[in-house]
Amino acid sequence: MRNAWRGAAAAALWIGLLVPAQAEQGDLSGEYVMAGKGVGENDLAYVGTCTLKAVDTLYEVSCFNSDTRHTYVGKGIRLGDQLSTVIGDLLKGDHSSVYAGEYLVVYRANADGTLKGRWVHALSGAHGEETLTPKR
Repeated sequence: MRNAWRGAAAAALWIGLLVPAQAEQGDLSGEYVMAGKGVGENDLAYVGTCTLKAVDTLYEVSCFNSDTRHTYVGKGIRLGDQLSTVIGDLLKGDHSSVYAGEYLVVYRANADGTLKGRWVHALSGAHGEETLTPKR
């Protein structure tokens, strides 16, 4: 009987651990206000907007930097409370579009709906922090 109780307790523990993990997997799709800054002493703060759209198990990402008037697009993958994205310029050729991923951005989803993250530029190593706040 003691082993049966241990098995039941272990099952309850597993269920308790798994249910919150599934609950935090809510869809992050939506419109966000973006605010960030590089860590370099000459880096200026920037603002803009981002749109996240769930497509199957991935996210399509489009961010517009209001200061530079530049749009970055890319893809993201969510794992638990983390969203990792690769974004960059969309380069147009004569017959097709070629995506050039320039930035890796890793966000952590918070209970209040914000996404707080860090980014790094693939070629220069420039890096910084960024927060996405849901538009209400």
